[in-house]
Amino acid sequence: MRRVPRAACINDISGFGRCSLTTALPVLSVMGVQACPAPTAVLSKHTGFSEFSFTDLTDALPHYFETWRDLDFDWIYSGFLGAVGQIETVRAFFKAQKEKHPGVRILLDPAMGDGGRRYSTYTQEMCDAMRGLVSEAGVITPNLTEVSLLTGLPYCGEAVTLSEAETMAERLMTLGCGSVVITGIVREDAIGNLTYDGRDAHYLSVHRTESLFSGTGDLFASVLCGALAHGLSLNAAAKIAGDFISEVTQYTLKQGTPVEEGVLFEPLLTVLEGYLHGKTGK
Repeated sequence: MRRVPRAACINDISGFGRCSLTTALPVLSVMGVQACPAPTAVLSKHTGFSEFSFTDLTDALPHYFETWRDLDFDWIYSGFLGAVGQIETVRAFFKAQKEKHPGVRILLDPAMGDGGRRYSTYTQEMCDAMRGLVSEAGVITPNLTEVSLLTGLPYCGEAVTLSEAETMAERLMTLGCGSVVITGIVREDAIGNLTYDGRDAHYLSVHRTESLFSGTGDLFASVLCGALAHGLSLNAAAKIAGDFISEVTQYTLKQGTPVEEGVLFEPLLTVLEGYLHGKTGK
């Protein structure tokens, strides 16, 4: 591995709301990872707001990736995709990178929906295509809504049992991914994530706050990618991501920030190095 791990970050740019690339780039950078953005769309605000502009960059992506043909990446971190054509283009990029650089690892955050519903920009055709993209990934990080959209299992809210979550993880593995992190599982006064590698399942939780902020899924996946890029195990990386979000969420609550604006991670970015090296170790 090169001295500074290199990650291709495929995601949208939302001008307001702390999510997608505006989260991934600073998080990965402060964690010592070279973050190389590939924008899929430009939004004035994220889709949780009632009004936003949306510029689809589907037509620009094939040439964008073509100019990257001489590059190789240690990680590809793929998030929000804005059209079905993008999913096929990204899948072709995955395959080309794997052929050129067999050691590349892929983290896929499906970014399809939340709260039991698809995002307003997401179609059923895109959901179907996403299942094929999952088969190329080493790690996927769906929330419980996305688990339902990918597997066809009914959405029953976030308060699922660990046995139910493990069954969901097993079903996701049949799509062809290497490992799974199901995010946002509620257990009484705790919220956590279930990791599953096809053999062992582990539930890692933190205290659940009274407010749920937009963009925490992007923050979780970004920290997870940064930790994995430095060689940590999936469980250790998931613990770092969960613990960091817990600290950031509690800080944000104290500041009285509106939930749609996302969590105030900027003042706490410098503590990520402590999480990465001091609190869990390698």
